[in-house]
Amino acid sequence: MVLLHSPLRPHFAVRAAAVTKVFGDTIALWDVSIDCGSGGLLAVHGANGSGKTTLLRIVAGLTAPTRGRVAWTSDSPGLRPRIGLLGHANHLFDELTAIENVALAARLAGRDETIAIDLLGRLAVDANAARRTRDLSAGSRRRVGLARLLATDPDVLLVDEPFAGLDERAADTVGRVLGEARDAGRLVLIATHDGARSRLIATRTVELRAGRIRTTESIATEALAT
Repeated sequence: MVLLHSPLRPHFAVRAAAVTKVFGDTIALWDVSIDCGSGGLLAVHGANGSGKTTLLRIVAGLTAPTRGRVAWTSDSPGLRPRIGLLGHANHLFDELTAIENVALAARLAGRDETIAIDLLGRLAVDANAARRTRDLSAGSRRRVGLARLLATDPDVLLVDEPFAGLDERAADTVGRVLGEARDAGRLVLIATHDGARSRLIATRTVELRAGRIRTTESIATEALAT
């Protein structure tokens, strides 16, 4: 049970305040403010070009906002979170098998590499554990990529389009695992087209349109258990 909450895991919160991002003449984000803490799952909805990926990259620290700021707080002052990002690329070594990819990530993170088969099982790709990832379907590769990310034990989990390319059963599996990560005390932020599915696991949703926040919704934790 590798996703269970550890009482030693620090609690983190992130707040993006009045974030604007401009690329040349293009406004990708305009005056966007969000906040999320450990044990929460923020789902950012929107169509292509709405600014979802840019927002994730800014929260991850991969690009700086043109204006505004992102601030992290923790119950352990001065401690920075371990941030794991799964973007559109799955960051897999194609010549390695699924289990080798996940075990390598665990080993590099200083964890027991035997967690690899547990993670692949949770994501229902353990039947493909011995296959090279280059030979897997796009949906299976996506799930192996998520398993590889979880193997590093991040405090913060950022996932861009977690349900892309998945059939209904696989998407349900990914949703369940993201919900487990939320319940394990991680801070989870996803960007997705699938508002209906993500709402089943989110504690808060934000809808972006043309880089601006159009709607927000908080979801009671009791509703997530129903």
